[in-house]
Amino acid sequence: MQTTDPREDRAVRALRDLLTDLPTVPLAPEPRLEQTRRRSTGALLVAAVVTLLLILLQTVGQVADPSPAGGEEPGVLPDPFPAYSHLASTVEDDPAGAAMMVFTHGSGTELLDSPKAVALGADGATYRSLRTADRAGARVDQGDPGPTLVSPDGLTVAVGSRGGTGTLTTVDLRSGLRSEVALGEGRSTVPLAWSTDSRLLYVGTVTGQIDRYASLSGTPPRPDYDVSLVDLDAPPEAATRDLPALAGADAVAALPDAAGLLVARDGHTELHNADATRLLREDTGVPPGLQATSVSPDGRRAVVESPGRSGRFAVVDLDDGVAGTDRSHDLSDLGSAPEVLGWLGDDRLLVAAYDDATSASRLHLFALPVTGEAEELLVAQPGWTGAGIFDISVAADRLVGAEVADVGRSDRGSDLVLLRIGMVLALAVCLVLGLRLVAARLRRDR
Repeated sequence: MQTTDPREDRAVRALRDLLTDLPTVPLAPEPRLEQTRRRSTGALLVAAVVTLLLILLQTVGQVADPSPAGGEEPGVLPDPFPAYSHLASTVEDDPAGAAMMVFTHGSGTELLDSPKAVALGADGATYRSLRTADRAGARVDQGDPGPTLVSPDGLTVAVGSRGGTGTLTTVDLRSGLRSEVALGEGRSTVPLAWSTDSRLLYVGTVTGQIDRYASLSGTPPRPDYDVSLVDLDAPPEAATRDLPALAGADAVAALPDAAGLLVARDGHTELHNADATRLLREDTGVPPGLQATSVSPDGRRAVVESPGRSGRFAVVDLDDGVAGTDRSHDLSDLGSAPEVLGWLGDDRLLVAAYDDATSASRLHLFALPVTGEAEELLVAQPGWTGAGIFDISVAADRLVGAEVADVGRSDRGSDLVLLRIGMVLALAVCLVLGLRLVAARLRRDR
């Protein structure tokens, strides 16, 4: 039998008693990974929602106030000029008020775009498509919109059709409302000129279609028109009447204050009263080459393009519509296809020309004093699609005194804003779903 030393027993008991008297130290708890992960996920979600709200507020804030609704406030020529937009709202659905100009944006063959009629607001900040003009384009237009002409006050656009539809449509830029006028079945319609009070519209009509590109095959580009008068203030049954005295006209330009109507035809320019019921002078001496905005705001000058001489224009002094001294201008050094768009004042012209050296679609706008040198105002870049600006019609009253200014981001209407809101909401949904997937995976990996 094995015996134990009593001294060892006492030592074991003493060690046990010592351990019993030691204080109890709690073990460190395990990290609460789930709570930490939840807090991180929540913080990310809050940050994402705040970011999306900021983007949303910025998008909604980009809607500009409408352009001036009336009067004769000078317009703004925006620099930088707004680029082509596929998603701009239409005048008919989202009107923006008075226009500074109406033009075709995109012509010929460009990348991922197509020609469309555009109304640029009088304040330079609004950009709207003109659906009525786009739909008025005929097969002979090769994709271009129908012919347009904006009224001097910038509140109405007249839209014709070269496809022989026999109709002319006016669009109110304040309300988007359309009014259609029948001018003879099977006839093409082209708005030629407005009266200076924006009440009377002179419309050229031709039987059959008008091929605007006929000059490429040697056919004269300007047909001889019959002319009809549309009175926007008259009741519908009395709004239109034919003007047989103007048959065979090439172009028409109104004098201020209903003082008369210059009519170019048969190689000379006549002077009629405003409603073409009286011939005031058979030959005024004004050379051919009239356009809708030829006459200066004070009626003392007219600018005409020299026939058959590209880039050459003449500014003719007028005395009661009769020509006096003329000054010749060669604008060919400004660029290709120079064109006088209208008057910036009684003695300053707005001229457009294109830059063939770098891009045929790059538009330059110049201020040209009657007795001075041209000064470049701005350059409208075609953008990455190459969409140029053509067929420009300016609101004569808005152009007088117009200034070049940076108006910031263009307001392209509620359609684009709604699309951006939709994109932001879709992004928010994707972020939330993504965060939920991440949180679920973290819980599984615990």
